[in-house]
Amino acid sequence: MIYLTKFVILLTMRLNKLQIEHLAFSIVKGLLTEDQIITDDREKMVAETQGIIVKELEKEDQLDEQVKDILKEKLEEIRSTNVDYYEMFKMVKTKLAEKENIVL
Repeated sequence: MIYLTKFVILLTMRLNKLQIEHLAFSIVKGLLTEDQIITDDREKMVAETQGIIVKELEKEDQLDEQVKDILKEKLEEIRSTNVDYYEMFKMVKTKLAEKENIVL
């Protein structure tokens, strides 16, 4: 599923259900075209791919919530040191993602 991982990594914005369906269809179509996978049930493969995409996006949502909780505890310290909240958010998120093996 390296092909899928590359697409998920490229996601920089939230996707709606239709966009996820289209992405999953495109991934499966590409994998089949390149003879990277074989399946008797293309629609099932698309549905499974959609599920993977949704799970990965949910992992990132959970990670965002963890980062918010961490930064909420440190908010006064962040303000007093004039550190940019959004830069700190990205830094903490990247470190947590590394620690938890989440691909961003």
